[in-house]
Amino acid sequence: MSLPLTNNAANNIERTGIQDRSLRLARLIADQLADRQQANGAFPQHSFYAPAFAAALWAQLDPSHYAAKIETALTALETEHQDRRYHREFIEYALWQIPGLNRARRTAILRDAPTQSPDVANWQMLGLINGQLSQKHGAGKSRRFMNWLRWTFIRQHYWLAPLFWDRPSCFSGQYHAFCAALLTDSPKTAHQKIAAQATALIADLCDDHGYPNLLGRGAGQSFGAVCALYALAQHGFHHAADAILFRLETAMLTTGTLPLNLFAQNPLPDNPGPANPATPGWYGYNRHDDYLAFAGYWLLQVATSTTEPKPQPSLPNLITSPISIFSGPAYQAQMCPLGKRSFDITPCPVVLSGTGTNATLLFAPTGGEEDANSLYGPSSVPLPASIDGTQFAHIRRAFKLFDTVEIAFKLARVSGTRAITFNDHEITITDEVATKCDLLRLLLHVDVKLIQATPNQLNAPELGITFRADHDLIVSDPTNFTAAGPARMITAPNANRVTLRICWGNCP
Repeated sequence: MSLPLTNNAANNIERTGIQDRSLRLARLIADQLADRQQANGAFPQHSFYAPAFAAALWAQLDPSHYAAKIETALTALETEHQDRRYHREFIEYALWQIPGLNRARRTAILRDAPTQSPDVANWQMLGLINGQLSQKHGAGKSRRFMNWLRWTFIRQHYWLAPLFWDRPSCFSGQYHAFCAALLTDSPKTAHQKIAAQATALIADLCDDHGYPNLLGRGAGQSFGAVCALYALAQHGFHHAADAILFRLETAMLTTGTLPLNLFAQNPLPDNPGPANPATPGWYGYNRHDDYLAFAGYWLLQVATSTTEPKPQPSLPNLITSPISIFSGPAYQAQMCPLGKRSFDITPCPVVLSGTGTNATLLFAPTGGEEDANSLYGPSSVPLPASIDGTQFAHIRRAFKLFDTVEIAFKLARVSGTRAITFNDHEITITDEVATKCDLLRLLLHVDVKLIQATPNQLNAPELGITFRADHDLIVSDPTNFTAAGPARMITAPNANRVTLRICWGNCP
């Protein structure tokens, strides 16, 4: 007769299952990268750090089997042109992860390349970790002092418990997860405490649906998913980690590789990028092979970690946080109404309908960059617009009061408000402005099937959702884009006030 499992035994079984599944994905990615590597050590499309992370993955996974591939990648790195876009921090970090790589070769690869050190948390955190690794391998007192200065800067500039800003006053679930993953293994107590708080927030954001990076820059990308997986697994959040793994495994089965954007599981086209409808949610700096090698490396870290999971921290108190998370029995919604770009801000909540890994996107995150040629612009921000479609609203301020988020916006010279209230089975959105315009303009994911039951009511029968307004509604063709791809726009045209009720079930 088998003995009953204790909590510790059950946790160890869950952890082992996550490690075995992560190892399987890491092996698949390692072999794909080996197939994609060209004779000169590069990959089919220009990449920034794929050779370095691929070499780290191969060297930790099976150095004898991949010996030729590792050497080819290192030789390519030694001869790479180091221009202003050279990702020194990422490459240096990956080089530190290659067992047996000697100092002379690492120096030959990095040569005199300066650090980029842009004003974003993940690059600053990489600089800190690289400095610690350098100090561990013999750097002097000056390096210790520089590490202290950088950590002080990170604490003051990017840390607002329990979250890391991506850029000051801009949140990204993706880069928050990267910072948490990097700090999770730090021997420093201060780092461990912050990593624990940051990971508890990831667990709250991820819940059991498997999308840890719904908010901000890089929404839905594999980069953030694998970092979140590592941090969650190391801190004992096995259910959330299991849900992320399900999303990664499903993407691999669907496309035969790990897509850069897990929301858009399309075959990789010849010319991926932010302007290609086949690769929505990309930014100009995104590269498939970079993210593939990066994901393989972190999956291997999940698979091979020998440290006991840290005590699971308590979930964070978000009362004073700019992030709002609303969970009901029928949906989960998230908002962050702060930021500098349209992809930072959620004037319409990101909503997943359903629970667990069966949850599907209803309202997706807003799209990628607008500075380069892309699929996005002011017209794809879900806020009111002038009737002629030439002017678009922008947020002035927002705040949360209990279960309601209040947004003040400006459309041309006219002020308006949006109130979003969350109940267990209903979300209510009210737009009001002093002049008639096109209100709502909510972007509904293209996969949601809609039926117009009456002029002011839409039904999504497959999801059991009713949309009912006190004004006529129109639904556009899927010509706008979110980070998840094409979207239909729900608009209340030529109105100065409208209330839309989104009900799971019939609106009473």
